[in-house]
Amino acid sequence: LFNYFQLTGENYHWWWRSFTTAGSTGIYVFLYSFVYFKQLEANAFATYVLYFGYMGLASLGLFLMTGCVGVLSCLLFNKTIFGSIKID
Repeated sequence: LFNYFQLTGENYHWWWRSFTTAGSTGIYVFLYSFVYFKQLEANAFATYVLYFGYMGLASLGLFLMTGCVGVLSCLLFNKTIFGSIKID
């Protein structure tokens, strides 16, 4: 949907918008990890470093995976709609 709105506005920077829109799931997971961490009983600095370090890596991986899916799906959408245009 966002890709279509960008194309109708003649904005050709749809690559990064589709990547960050789909990848924002990883940002949400990382921010939710702060809420979940409040429920844990952490008593050492190493606990903080390990938890947020691994959650940061997992969230980055999720951001990259979902961002890649978003770009590929928008690319397929663009190829489909521009392939159906008939120029005579």
